[in-house]
Amino acid sequence: MNRLLPRLGIAFLVLIVVLVVGVIVARMVFINYLHSEAFRSELGQGAANALNADHAEFAPLEFDGSMVYGDNFHATRTDGGGFSSIDASQLRSTFDWRGLLHHTVEVDELAIQQLNVEAPAQGDENAAADSGLAGTPAPIGYQHPGWHLDLRKAVISELNWHWTDNGGIHGAAVTMTPDGEGAWVIDVEGGTLHSGTMPELTLDSASMRWQAPTLYINSATLHNGSSHYTVTGSVESRQAADLRVALDGVDVQPFLPPDWARRLTGTISGVANIHAPLGVPDGVRQVTVSGTLGMTDGQLTALPILDQIGIFTHTERFRQLELNRVSEDFSSSPGRLEVRNMVVESEGLIRMEGNYTVIDGRIDGNFQIGLSPETLQWIPGAADQVFVDSRGGYRWTPMHVSGPVEHPVDDLTPRLIVAAANSVIHGAQDIEGTVKKAGQDALDMILH
Repeated sequence: MNRLLPRLGIAFLVLIVVLVVGVIVARMVFINYLHSEAFRSELGQGAANALNADHAEFAPLEFDGSMVYGDNFHATRTDGGGFSSIDASQLRSTFDWRGLLHHTVEVDELAIQQLNVEAPAQGDENAAADSGLAGTPAPIGYQHPGWHLDLRKAVISELNWHWTDNGGIHGAAVTMTPDGEGAWVIDVEGGTLHSGTMPELTLDSASMRWQAPTLYINSATLHNGSSHYTVTGSVESRQAADLRVALDGVDVQPFLPPDWARRLTGTISGVANIHAPLGVPDGVRQVTVSGTLGMTDGQLTALPILDQIGIFTHTERFRQLELNRVSEDFSSSPGRLEVRNMVVESEGLIRMEGNYTVIDGRIDGNFQIGLSPETLQWIPGAADQVFVDSRGGYRWTPMHVSGPVEHPVDDLTPRLIVAAANSVIHGAQDIEGTVKKAGQDALDMILH
């Protein structure tokens, strides 16, 4: 018994030494594995699985306890869904190493200094839609046979996302946090939004939620100078975007053709509802827009017809027409524009009310035109024969407009011409009667 105890003690010490050495060796092997190409390959595969990417690759990583650092990350996708390439630089993350035992890359927090995202080329997107290759993008944390990524928080200091040659968002700060099974809350601040020839917009903030396959936009506010936009709605992958855009004090000129931009100024406010199918070719896509718009501080100048009216009516206000009120309800789809409840008024001078439709470049509309009595006194016969109804301080007449938008034809002009001609004829008859009476009187004087 006395000999057994020392032997047990020695065996115990040997076991402790073996365990310590084993832990050290295992740690060295594990650390070597983390720095190996095999681990980077496995990590890239996990990221590719999460992003539905064809390929994903991390630059060599540096480890400091639970912190991991990387210079860059690159991923590509060719099925037309979500993105064509992703490039991230200056990555820093906090790992939970226990997840590696389950082939899971558990990232408590991922910080990215700069993230550049390129959208699919239009041809790739259409081809993917036609072939059915592009499925619903996988949410972060997507389960996949083999390695997968479990990202619990992501902070991006600078997001640059290009979805067309001239469209995208630059310099936005993004924070993503999980919100239940497969859902993420996305908060965005700052950055600028570019969209073709439209003015550059500054993104104030955006609050969104991703629940596959839909991105819900709770609220996004943008501005350009004194022009403000608020966007809400949803974007469903491979289906459609349904957005509600509220406009407040938006400069009208960037939305006008060049000729009209030189003549019309003002700010518009209102609401536009946009429905845009996704994943279909441009020639097939049927984007529809409807809503209500109004313009304030409007001014119409340098319009030749108004200059002529000003000369004819001796009214200088026509040369630089102040538009006190402009409002309309509208709906637009490819090849068709429908406007209802339109009101255009230069107070105390002219008011126009009505509805019209433009189909394939041809207009058909019915309006009520109101002119002030002061203006009508300079148009022969108009007050008595054409503008015969009175209300709201104006004299009114109907007008129908039809034909090509560039050269429409109205039925008001012929009626004004007839009225003016009748007025001149009646005036001439009165003069003729007066002359005859004066001659008869003179003849009577001579004869008597």
